[in-house]
Amino acid sequence: MNTEENEIINIEKDKEPIFFTPKRVTLVSDTASILSWIVLVGFICDIAVQVLSLQAQMKTGNLVFSTLIHEASFIAYLFVNIAIPFLTGLGIFVILQAAAAVLNILIEMDYNAREAKR
Repeated sequence: MNTEENEIINIEKDKEPIFFTPKRVTLVSDTASILSWIVLVGFICDIAVQVLSLQAQMKTGNLVFSTLIHEASFIAYLFVNIAIPFLTGLGIFVILQAAAAVLNILIEMDYNAREAKR
């Protein structure tokens, strides 16, 4: 009786994928998806803080946006403190979402291959 149970367990272990376990891949996929949204929200909050800081600086210096837009240093400031963080956050978001999607596709392919064998 004990040897039959061991054989059944060994057969079930043989059916498992060699290089990955579906539960672990699903966990990594879900984590990447959630982390991508956290990163995007964090970068958007950083941009909002930069805009509020810029408004406070303009208010204390009695400066107007229409006069500052012609200054090269102001354009560089906007690019470095607003555009680059936004594009960086968006890029990281897209990469993490793509990784999550690819891992989900891998799981689907594995399940479809298992069903085709049956």
